[in-house]
Amino acid sequence: MPQSYLVQPGDTLDVKFVKNPELNEQPTVAPDGRISMIYAPNLEVAGKSTDAVRQELTDAYAKQLKEPGVSVAIKGAVTWKVYVAGEVTTPGEIDGTGPVPSLIQAIAHAGGMLPSGDPTKIVLVRRADENQKKAYLMNYDAAARGEKPSDDVQLANYDVLFVPKTGVADVYTAYNQYFKQFLPSNIGLNFGTHFGG
Repeated sequence: MPQSYLVQPGDTLDVKFVKNPELNEQPTVAPDGRISMIYAPNLEVAGKSTDAVRQELTDAYAKQLKEPGVSVAIKGAVTWKVYVAGEVTTPGEIDGTGPVPSLIQAIAHAGGMLPSGDPTKIVLVRRADENQKKAYLMNYDAAARGEKPSDDVQLANYDVLFVPKTGVADVYTAYNQYFKQFLPSNIGLNFGTHFGG
């Protein structure tokens, strides 16, 4: 079953009210993952399906309207960008529209891993907020073999995957050296021990 699209910062939502078209809005999701609407001024929507957002807006607007009748859609084609770097055949930016690829799909997009890459220590870097990025160690091997399917995570817009060389003891140092030229120095890195942790 294909994964339903999860709302990302930068998406524009098309929110319609069946019985109250004067309330229709097209809010853009802010970098902090929130939208602001008349009766939902600070609603966190990033990482949620459009159905979940519709339910939250229905709850928020039910205080003002008897039957809000909300519909939520993503306006236009949703574009995303992820970066795959390090020991892959064609490192660089991957972009597209629709659902963002998973870890395994993104490495396949980059032409697959080189024999010199360490598939057990892939660094996934995700923006936690405007100034912080969080890093997680992922095991591509275990995910690809189905032993640890949770490591084949659904990527988010602007995620970075870094495949270190085999035998690099300190992958974080290798990552930091590799990305010094890309990352503004004011963006801090918080290392989580595992995804979601």
